[in-house]
Amino acid sequence: MRFSFRELPDVGHATVRPRPIVDVVVEGLEIAPQACLLDSGATAVRFGEHVAELCGVDVSDAPMEQIAVGGALVTGRMAEVGLCVADEDHSYAWSAPVWFCEPWTPAFGLLGLTGFFDQFEVTIASYDERIELTPINP
Repeated sequence: MRFSFRELPDVGHATVRPRPIVDVVVEGLEIAPQACLLDSGATAVRFGEHVAELCGVDVSDAPMEQIAVGGALVTGRMAEVGLCVADEDHSYAWSAPVWFCEPWTPAFGLLGLTGFFDQFEVTIASYDERIELTPINP
């Protein structure tokens, strides 16, 4: 699957920069795909807690952990959910542990090592602003 970088504002700045972003459908909610930054420094997949509410995922009794994200401490609640990425020709769906966090200030989710990078062979070609994802277990 191939994707082009997309523009997102820097957190706290007015600068808009192309970044490795892909849309992810959470729990089959195709009308509200979530823009996600590929983040090889993140240990897991992370979304704002509002995404769990939007998708009908109950995290009220889910395992909870304090997590540092972008220099801020957030409370994350973990749930195993269905995720899907697709380009014009292909799609790939899988199940992964996802941390739904509060507070959450970014306008995007984070795709980290567990739950994303362990599912794909990932190529990020910054020089031509291109992402290639090849599922490891298609």
